[in-house]
Formats: sequence, C-alpha cells, structure tokens
Amino acid sequence: MSTSRLEAFSDGVFAVAITLLVLQFIGPEVPSGGLLHALLGQWPQLVTYVASFLTVGVLWVNHHTIFRGLRSIDRTIQFINLALLLTVVLVPYPTQLLGRYLTSGGDGSVAGAFYGLVMTVMAIAFQALVAWALTHPNLLGPEVNVRRVRSVIPRFGLGLVVYAMSIPLAFVSAWLVVILFAAIAVYYAFNQLPWIDDSTS
Repeated sequence: MSTSRLEAFSDGVFAVAITLLVLQFIGPEVPSGGLLHALLGQWPQLVTYVASFLTVGVLWVNHHTIFRGLRSIDRTIQFINLALLLTVVLVPYPTQLLGRYLTSGGDGSVAGAFYGLVMTVMAIAFQALVAWALTHPNLLGPEVNVRRVRSVIPRFGLGLVVYAMSIPLAFVSAWLVVILFAAIAVYYAFNQLPWIDDSTS
C-alpha cells in the first residue's frame, strides 16, 4: 500500500469524525419567543464542540506532517494508524456526553473522565505512530531530520501527559478538562514536531 492511499483513507475518517461532532446539536422545540433562551442553554455543547473540533483538526494537520516525511509504510504502521483512527472516530461520542452532562455534577465528572480516557488512548496511538517511524529509518524520506525530531519528543509528548492527568482531574472539575483540551490543541497548532529538515529542500 502506498503512503498516499493510507493518507487518503485517513483523511476520510478524519472528515467523518469532525462532521459527526455537530450531530450532538438538536434544534430545540420552543414556544414563540423562547428560541434565544433555548440556544443560550446549549452553551455546554458549543464549548465541548469547539474543544473537540480543535483537537481533531490539529491532529489531522500533524498527521499530514508525519506522512509528509514517510517514503513508504509497513503493516505495523497501517495497524497503528488504524488504532489512531479508531479513537478519532470515537471522539464525537464522549464529546456529546460531556456536552450534555458538563454542568451535572457527578455525571459531568464521569463524562469528563471518559472524554479524557478516549483522548489519552488517541494520544498513545499518535505517539506510537511517531515512535515506530523514528525507529525504522527505512520508512523515512531523506528530508526527515531524525536527530532533530528525537530531541523534541519530550516536548511533543506533553499532550499525552495532559490527557492522562485529565482523567482524575475530571472529578475535580469537568470544566477543567474542557479548558485543558482546548489549550493543548492550541499548543499543538504550533509545529511541535519539526519533521522536515527545510535545509534539504
């Protein structure tokens, strides 16, 4: 299988996942004059939607960054990528739960912990994808600066730490989970994985 074919398949899954995020919104049935109040009441869904959209969107960008540096793939990368996509397409479900129960006390904490668990597994799969590529130089293009990437892996792994910490933190505040995930998405929007050595291009 070519890298372009695997990347195209992945793009399709990302597109489906990011589209499904909006399905948590249901048009409210309200009496005349009550629509504004009903819409404002959906702010928890809006907040969790934005956090998840940012997370999946930035992950998609970084996924492209990785595949830009691959000249070939093996079966292991295909299965690691499938594990990553398994979690990506699951994201809308915990997003919907957290949006629904964000302000519900104990249920909100459970929803936040579940949200954090899914994000943690997704981060593990993404880290595994990077690690497998870096430990198999035959898969990499000549423009990939392996030494440079390895030097920033601890910084790149910050998301995994934050996601894992969010699971117990959800029982302190479900709100804290949403804020952390939005913040870490912004963090990864900046290139934390200098995969391509521009001096070779």
